[in-house]
Amino acid sequence: MTNHPSRIEMIPIAEIAVVNPRVRNPKIHKTITESIERVGLKRPITVRRVPAGEGEMPYALICGQGRLESCKSLGETEIAALVLNVSDEAGHVMSIVENIARRTPSAVETMEQVRVLRQRGYSDADIATKLGCTSSWVNNVTHLLERGEKRLLTAAEAGQIPLNLAVSISRASDSEAQKLLLDAYECGELKGQKVTIARKILGQRARSGKSGFDAFSKPLNRQPMTPEDLGKLYKKDVEIHRRIRKKSEYVQQSLLLVRQIFKELFSDKEFCETLEAERLATVPQPLADLLLYGGPRR
Repeated sequence: MTNHPSRIEMIPIAEIAVVNPRVRNPKIHKTITESIERVGLKRPITVRRVPAGEGEMPYALICGQGRLESCKSLGETEIAALVLNVSDEAGHVMSIVENIARRTPSAVETMEQVRVLRQRGYSDADIATKLGCTSSWVNNVTHLLERGEKRLLTAAEAGQIPLNLAVSISRASDSEAQKLLLDAYECGELKGQKVTIARKILGQRARSGKSGFDAFSKPLNRQPMTPEDLGKLYKKDVEIHRRIRKKSEYVQQSLLLVRQIFKELFSDKEFCETLEAERLATVPQPLADLLLYGGPRR
């Protein structure tokens, strides 16, 4: 495919094919949707132009599935997109690289973003808009930061304790904090293993202070990915998709065989009469669509 300069265009959402859809995290998807609803789309999605005859849709998504689905759920019919003229293979590689590069900021990074924005004079509402979260969340984070409660905030960001519980604990004495844990357990706010984790956090907090780093806040040591590693990952991903395509072709052939069998059965008058006699006149719509010569219908 000839490679022309890319540009940002407003394109119909209905004309974009999501080639390799991923399962969305409901909480993250909700946050993206609320952010777009408040301030609009901050960053366009990326698509490739599909040559005529090569696909059902004129565009194929490279990255931005979450933003695309959020705009669609908000009733938008068009979306800003960076339209690239690249091959299917190049688009696939770009999608893999984008997914590898994407990662959720650690709790420490999130805290630093809030701290820096507060120092620059932004209000909780302004920070919430910039980070795509709620004002109450920023207010709670700010409260914990001002009290030096990095340990509690890190645990809350990791989903180990609710943020509102972390704020309550920061205002309580050690004995009161234990009672707060008991109350949270009894009302179902803390369950199972999270109770043990919360008690461990309180114990470490009592021994080594509010802001000490531990297993809950220590960032992971990530080794940079080399071109060879990326190549291996790409080959592995291609093999997975090849198997999926092969499996889909097998399923399609099986369905065609089943379709033909039922068409022949429903064309048999005695078979249809037997179904009527056994009161099996209701069949799934896909089977009902095969009936060409009368017989039981949905």
